[in-house]
Amino acid sequence: MLLRILVLFCTLLSGKVAESLVKPLRYNLTILTRLGSEDEQNQFEGIVSIDIEATQPTRAIYLNSLNLTMSKQKTWIQRWASGRKIGALQIRRNIKKPSLIKIVMELPLRRGETYTLNMFFSGDLDRRQQYGYFAGYYDKTPMVFYSMTRLEPDYAHTVFPCFDDPRFRTPYNITLVHDRKYVALSNMPPIRETPYEEIENYVSTTFMGTPPLATHQVMWTLHHLQKVYSGPAATGENITVWSRPHLAEKLAKVPEMTPNLFSKYETLFAYPLPKGPDWGGKVDHVVLPRYTEMYSGQGLMVYGEDMVESGQNGPESLQETLAELVARQWNGLLVNLEDSDEEYMRDGINYYLSVQVMAMDNEAYNTTHLSRTRQDVLYYDSLAKVKSIATDVKESGHQKHRKKKMCLLTHMLKVALGDKLFLKGLQEFFKRYANSSASSKELWEEFQRGARRSHQLPTGVSLPTVMESWVKQPGFPILTVQRDDAKQMVTITQNRYNQKKMDNSSNDCWWVPIAYIVRNLTLPQVEWLGCQKNNTDILELSHVANPEDWLLINVDAAVPLRVFYDSYNLQLISDALRQDFTQIPELSRIQLVDDALSLSWSGRLPYNVTLNVISYLSNETSVLVWETALLNLEKLQSIMRMTTGFRIFKLYMQKLIEPAFKATLNSLPTKARTGPETPITTKSPDTTESPDTTESPDTMESSHHTESPDNTKSPDTTKSPDTTKSESKSELSLSSILYRLACQFEIKECLTDAQQRFEKAMDQKSSSSIPEEIREIVLCRGIRNGLEVHWIMVRDMFFESENDKEKSILLNSLSCTTEYWAMQKLLTWALDSKKVPRTLTAGILSAVLRSPLGYYVGKQFLFENSKEILRSKHFKLILSPFINAMTTKAEFSALYDHLHRNLPSSMVSGLSSMLEPGLDRVNWRNNLYFDLLKAIRNFTLDDGPKKSSDSDSL
Repeated sequence: MLLRILVLFCTLLSGKVAESLVKPLRYNLTILTRLGSEDEQNQFEGIVSIDIEATQPTRAIYLNSLNLTMSKQKTWIQRWASGRKIGALQIRRNIKKPSLIKIVMELPLRRGETYTLNMFFSGDLDRRQQYGYFAGYYDKTPMVFYSMTRLEPDYAHTVFPCFDDPRFRTPYNITLVHDRKYVALSNMPPIRETPYEEIENYVSTTFMGTPPLATHQVMWTLHHLQKVYSGPAATGENITVWSRPHLAEKLAKVPEMTPNLFSKYETLFAYPLPKGPDWGGKVDHVVLPRYTEMYSGQGLMVYGEDMVESGQNGPESLQETLAELVARQWNGLLVNLEDSDEEYMRDGINYYLSVQVMAMDNEAYNTTHLSRTRQDVLYYDSLAKVKSIATDVKESGHQKHRKKKMCLLTHMLKVALGDKLFLKGLQEFFKRYANSSASSKELWEEFQRGARRSHQLPTGVSLPTVMESWVKQPGFPILTVQRDDAKQMVTITQNRYNQKKMDNSSNDCWWVPIAYIVRNLTLPQVEWLGCQKNNTDILELSHVANPEDWLLINVDAAVPLRVFYDSYNLQLISDALRQDFTQIPELSRIQLVDDALSLSWSGRLPYNVTLNVISYLSNETSVLVWETALLNLEKLQSIMRMTTGFRIFKLYMQKLIEPAFKATLNSLPTKARTGPETPITTKSPDTTESPDTTESPDTMESSHHTESPDNTKSPDTTKSPDTTKSESKSELSLSSILYRLACQFEIKECLTDAQQRFEKAMDQKSSSSIPEEIREIVLCRGIRNGLEVHWIMVRDMFFESENDKEKSILLNSLSCTTEYWAMQKLLTWALDSKKVPRTLTAGILSAVLRSPLGYYVGKQFLFENSKEILRSKHFKLILSPFINAMTTKAEFSALYDHLHRNLPSSMVSGLSSMLEPGLDRVNWRNNLYFDLLKAIRNFTLDDGPKKSSDSDSL
């Protein structure tokens, strides 16, 4: 009886346990792909021959296979010792685990002997997702197809029957049978191509045998791209770049960047990748149209055209993509994941490592990317329904959040351990687990061993436990710092941060390394705030600061959290910023400004305290600090401009901006840069209207590249003339940022300069005379105050432009119109995907809705076109700008009631979540609007506070 129970138990085990009955030694894989027109059912079929060793006597072989057609008649094994063929009696699928199949053979396999398992199979190319083996296309006349594998993290069994366990690494012999018009690529170089006699115009491409690989590391592709470069690198590899011809110039530096990045990682990890003829000696770059992922394996790197074309910083943007792909050669290929569920951890670590490698040539790169990543993570993680990064939700916003948060957690470890220990831990990890599988826990333990040896980690701190506290629960903490100078004691406690309110009853807690400095001790000290069994510890620091010395917690934004100081310490920090802001590190200044404005938005910190903190900005010279301030001030400005209090808000902003603006005005370029960014001139005023890109009009709303959990844009995400999206911000100088702000808030010198530049451009019927950094705000201001002929002239420039960035600039400026008919036209374009791509729909809508008149026109447009909008599968994207433009309870109620009446009943339950960003703005105006006005009045008016029954009267 016991034996029968054990046998039954084995049949229900996961594949990873059941596969221990046999062990794969080598795969011989032949795939025939039928890749044709859109009307055809693109399919593939093949035979896999797997050399296996029986580790136990058994008649059952357990493999992984899903969505593949197989039959027992075409499944057999051959015994090496005798050459005998043994047929299959049956193939059973595990009901509880559909990806696991059991093959029962006619005769048992003998322990220790070697066999070859042969299986025929067939399947359909998957067009719904870009995983497994899928087909894609680009161009429409004619339609051009390609096929591509992405077997990571665990999709190999959807392509061929296999032992889909990352612990197994085996060599692969791969042959692709395909139409001769396609180029076939795989991990290794091809060794021969022969005609395939059974199908006309088909060939058989055989590749060199691979080194031992896990199933998810196998790659191949069929494509119709051109070879835009091929040649040897200085390090010996042959580099080939495949793309459409129009990208050849932008990809020209890839052959130089690739070996340079390999060399940098070899230096960083002190571990070179295996080389030599057995490893292929080649790297193919495949740049696919309409592909949004990036994927790297042995000898093959695949990424989308958007990653080449959308980069606003030219070669640097491309190098960022390549840096992540090359990092995978070590953390992903050399050492692969033991658990596919931890893919997000590897990707986040690789992202962080790519930032470090890029910073080798530009130290500021590290600060820039950590700052912007922190902003994105803290916004997303403060949402009420955010999930932990350990939770795998197939939604793009959450997937991006997982990667970015893991990047910040890697930085947290680096700060807690120190640069040397962190680097040494990585190096030891790659040496210990090279050419095998490892889990994230084993990486944390490697760091811990080094830290213990160097006495850099308290005995009560376990790094696997530390990391688990961050990845297994959502959100992040807010640290409350309370000084008691009489006792020379600093007390630090933590609670989960929520952007709406403080939840002191929450039991959530994290293990937090507290890095701090004081005025006379600028070398960061690290202490740990613990979390024992979900009960937070209290950290008490004794004799760390004299009463007159400021104390700075979380130096260089080491941990993704917010800090809430007591009023006395915050006043000391504010005084220090005004006296000499450089005594506070740049990343810490970014956090101080961001935390102060965010805490005031949520009602925790009075605005008079926050304005005191940011009052030093008139002297600030960091672009990143200014960007951070604007990211928060934009939310205030978008509400204030809809109220009578906007005048006093504008006075405050003028006072804050004017000194810095005048100091940088002369540093602006006098003319535009030449090159591909230069716009073309207008032809005729009656060109057909076909805009395809928008951003917001004359506002300072910057793009905050996070997405909310329902895959809609997060609040206040649209771009504007005053800022750019995170990928392109670094190209803006401080002078151009301040110029935009100065014109936005009507500082006389800026308006005069902008008008002169605009008139010159209109006289020349070209915007090329305006420096690119300020082109959008100059055109915006000119159109706002100009004539109808000017709007038409800029429209025609847009029609004639062939540069995507320039088209965006020109259309943004068109959105600055104050004409009713022009606003209606832009709103109509927003619903026409032939004129405005869906990715830019939210931008053009936000552009119009920013002004009071535009909001009035937009509301009419929404109600008149609600049926068409709600029928669209992109309706959340379209509604988002309207939700983000609401500021009053009446507006919120009207929109809520309208949507409740018109949405399908199945979607009404999610209505509150969808409207949450708008409700947040309404609540701020109801509860904190007067607090801001009062604080601004104290900082703006010379005669001090004035009593008023209605501060709006200001």
